[in-house]
Amino acid sequence: MHKEQILDEFLSAHDALCAHGEALRARIEALLAARGIKVHLVSGRVKSLESLRHKLSRPDRSYDALWSVTDLVGLRITTYFEDAIDEVARAIEEAFAVDYNDSIDKLRFKDHGRFGYRSLHYVCALPRDEAIAPLPPAARFEIQVRTVVQHAWAEVEHDLGYKSHDAVPERIRRRFSRVASLLEIADEEFVSIRRELESYQRAVADGALDAERSFPLDAVSLHAVSHGGEVNALDEAIAGILGRGLSGEVFFPEYLVRMLKLSGLGTTRDLYAALRRYRDDVTAMVRPYFEYTATAWRLTAASLDCVHRGYSLFFLSHVVIVRSPDLGLSKVSKLTQLYRELDYPDDERAAQRVASELLAALTRA
Repeated sequence: MHKEQILDEFLSAHDALCAHGEALRARIEALLAARGIKVHLVSGRVKSLESLRHKLSRPDRSYDALWSVTDLVGLRITTYFEDAIDEVARAIEEAFAVDYNDSIDKLRFKDHGRFGYRSLHYVCALPRDEAIAPLPPAARFEIQVRTVVQHAWAEVEHDLGYKSHDAVPERIRRRFSRVASLLEIADEEFVSIRRELESYQRAVADGALDAERSFPLDAVSLHAVSHGGEVNALDEAIAGILGRGLSGEVFFPEYLVRMLKLSGLGTTRDLYAALRRYRDDVTAMVRPYFEYTATAWRLTAASLDCVHRGYSLFFLSHVVIVRSPDLGLSKVSKLTQLYRELDYPDDERAAQRVASELLAALTRA
């Protein structure tokens, strides 16, 4: 078939190709969601007329019909982690009729004429959809599966316009190879880091509620502690004092972790020791604290929608400083540092004023 005839046929089928492409994108998103596979993005496109014209003109390829072009409809799935690619691939192979003759695994197949362009390329038969204008049985579509790191490489490589091994000088080829190696290491490290975090989360979940064990205070250990019995009992008591319900959400974890550390509580063991020592002081501080904030910041208990889990630890961090045997000037200094780093990073004087006034209000109470 003449090239212009192929292009005319493409224009006639363009709307149907777009409809099939959008239906495929939605179908793949639903397929991955049903399997619990989290990905960065599922995107799709129909080949442009100029891109098709260029492809048909290539001297190294020959196309005798429009449907010999396998990527008229192209889908791309980008994953966060490299080990998710196999999960996505398995879902694709089970859901679509894969043409293994034209599909290629560029993750494991090393083409030394390319610089790190890695991904899975599936060519599949276009499924029939009664709601969309039918296309010939020979119609196919392409799915690329790669990580976001691999995608970043491919986009930069495409923008530079040099994909051929022989298209650039040796010195530049070596630099390409170095960057490709770094990106492959990055993909491997991201998987390793995620697995280590998951292992840490399991260890914390199993042991953070044991007052005799010690874990660093961070968002992970805080989440476990905030759902434990001791903290939950104090949170419920505070919710009762304020007349608010108790939420299942933890109170601003990053903020709370920093506050606890600034008050000298760096581990779960430190936290439990402070809870045992100051349990009654925590609940006693709630009313005077809101009496002060109602005047200073117009923050009242009535303005709270609910009491978040771990809110008692907010008061504990203040109690540890206020009830310490330190001199009053030292307590003001510690509270000043706390408020300067958390609430007044650009206003040292405001942080000191709040620290001084709050200490006086809590000490009187």
